[in-house]
Amino acid sequence: MKKIISIVLSLALLVFLFPSHEIYAAEQNEDIDFGEPIQVRTYEDENGYTVVEKTYFAAGQEGITPYDKSGNGWYKNEKTYTWDKNTSSEKVMTYYAKGYFSWGDDDVNVSRISGDVSGVPSNVTISNKKTTSGKGKYGALFNNYAYVSFSFTAKNPIGNTTDFSVMIRVSESGNTF
Repeated sequence: MKKIISIVLSLALLVFLFPSHEIYAAEQNEDIDFGEPIQVRTYEDENGYTVVEKTYFAAGQEGITPYDKSGNGWYKNEKTYTWDKNTSSEKVMTYYAKGYFSWGDDDVNVSRISGDVSGVPSNVTISNKKTTSGKGKYGALFNNYAYVSFSFTAKNPIGNTTDFSVMIRVSESGNTF
């Protein structure tokens, strides 16, 4: 009887030592190497400053693409803002919003959200940092989406303030817009 109990306990311990599924780095680690962007857009803001917007995707456990009918993975939208138009002394600030999205069956969810700003010139003050997430519908009837948004206010040396924001939205079919 002691031998049977010993075997059962040994087997029970093995179950805890070897999990039944793999834990994927893309699910657990928020410092993911996103690789090359899947979309890049460059434009000038209303003041004539250059903004480069890049969207990234890192697959979840299934190794799917961002356009599969169902799946999960990290999406990140990143903007770089050039403060100085003088090319000899450009000051580039980068800010992003990211989250882990799951989509399919006419629904989409987001978790593990984050956002931040870096490369801020030393004479610029950042305040009102805020990261939010939520869900919505296009046209109030179809195409659900989830989003992550990061916003903040920058104050320049002469006291003028500018509000910045970046958002990543993913639809129930895994598309961004």
